[in-house]
Amino acid sequence: SDVEGPRVLLLGPADCGKSSLARVLSSYAVKLGRTPLLVDLDASQNMLSVPGTMAVCPISADGISAESNGTASLMMSGGGGGSNNAVMPFVLWYGSQDLNDHPDLYKAQLDKMGKIIDGRLAGDVDARASGIIVNASGLIEDVGYTYLMHAIDAFRINVVIVLGHDRLYSMLGTHFKRQAQQQQQQNEDKTTAEVVKMTKQPKLIKLPRSGGVVSRDATFRRALRSQCIKRYFYGDTIPPKPSDTTTASASASSAQNRFTPSLIEVPFADVQLHQLSNISLSASMLPVSAKQSTDPIQLTTLSSSDITPKLQHAVLAVCHPSAVEKYEQSGRARDLYLSGVAGFVAVEKVDTSKEVLSLLSPCAGSLPSMSLLVGDNITWVE
Repeated sequence: SDVEGPRVLLLGPADCGKSSLARVLSSYAVKLGRTPLLVDLDASQNMLSVPGTMAVCPISADGISAESNGTASLMMSGGGGGSNNAVMPFVLWYGSQDLNDHPDLYKAQLDKMGKIIDGRLAGDVDARASGIIVNASGLIEDVGYTYLMHAIDAFRINVVIVLGHDRLYSMLGTHFKRQAQQQQQQNEDKTTAEVVKMTKQPKLIKLPRSGGVVSRDATFRRALRSQCIKRYFYGDTIPPKPSDTTTASASASSAQNRFTPSLIEVPFADVQLHQLSNISLSASMLPVSAKQSTDPIQLTTLSSSDITPKLQHAVLAVCHPSAVEKYEQSGRARDLYLSGVAGFVAVEKVDTSKEVLSLLSPCAGSLPSMSLLVGDNITWVE
């Protein structure tokens, strides 16, 4: 019951095979009877949820299949349950495809995700022994490197795998050695066993770039993101049953989607649209050794006059009712942006004359809450 599985972080530049390796490691773990937690920190192309998010999900035999490994996303159940191989992740809304936009938000969500994972593993012996597999983004320079260091601490990583980047491997090796020396100097009064335990650094492994990996241009990435969002609302395509009289072209045209989303109309007055903004003060603007007392991430609530046709085709995150209740009581923005979202909707039409929003929802009925988070550049045109 005290055994803790490996906490693996996959690093490397874009298009080096990190996501493929994460799937391979997850599949091997499942074959061994394990249920590892798969974490995807790539907000530009998330394989567990829609773009603009970071997500974590326990992976079992039900969530691994040949079909899922052949696509850019592991989402098999669209927007709702009902599928035997459904993947139901815990999702945080980042709201942008570019990780340079909100560094404070990204780091705060890394810390929150780490606490969520620690809480899950603390109450599940099997999950704790299975460990976690973290797929990082391809951003490894400047602010991306600080993200990597932050993720190592937030997830308590003990195995770091670097794919196809010798310089990053060298930088991490130097960093871990320097950190071990500093910790050893700070704990000179401890026993040898205690010093070894406190100065233990993550195991660093270098792998070559995965064979068969090709660079994807911006057009291809946009198509993948669009396909991922479509799968959320419509699910997988169900091919028709083959028959002797059916031609190949007729079979392709008669293919159906697993789910049918619903179009709901919501008055402007009934919905609350929150947009994230950064208010981060530099050290030069603060007194010596002082820290910013206000939350660097703020929420701006859009009024009815701010809801314009520019919002059309935007993908919005639906806040969980418990998070909305907590936010209304505390007034703290972090109670919304650090809480898992209930799902997503797409804005089909903005009728300013009637002051009505037409939203595409993955399931019929009313939304879990009328508090929605607006992103920066997450859009989808059906």
